[in-house]
Amino acid sequence: MVFLYEVLRAFVVVKLTHASGKAIPSSEFAFPLFGPIFCGTIAGCGGAFLPLNKGLDPIKKNGLAPPMLSAFLGALFYHLSVNLAPENFVDVPEKAHVIVAAGFVLYSFYNHGIMSLPKSEGAAKEETIKKMK
Repeated sequence: MVFLYEVLRAFVVVKLTHASGKAIPSSEFAFPLFGPIFCGTIAGCGGAFLPLNKGLDPIKKNGLAPPMLSAFLGALFYHLSVNLAPENFVDVPEKAHVIVAAGFVLYSFYNHGIMSLPKSEGAAKEETIKKMK
């Protein structure tokens, strides 16, 4: 289930980053920079700011949630890789989309402990002692 959710979230981030990149006019650079990354990030947050009366309180209280960070990094990677790729590269948007989706899935696995690194003996002993108390 985690796999499907992350792939769909990657689709939303990529779709809205790409659409806003075409809709927002460029100002200082050859392509719009901040707007599409911002739109893709907000799209991939998964409703973290809803209901709207919460505002930025969730970030103030708990810090940046993992879906927010991964959405920002995914939108940043996709937008920059599509716009800064050389002319002779083939199928850059599709390849960037696959990389973003794979990154979301791997990051979600890491956050859920599926791909966690093995603990050292000292950390394992401390955790066992804490459980016993």
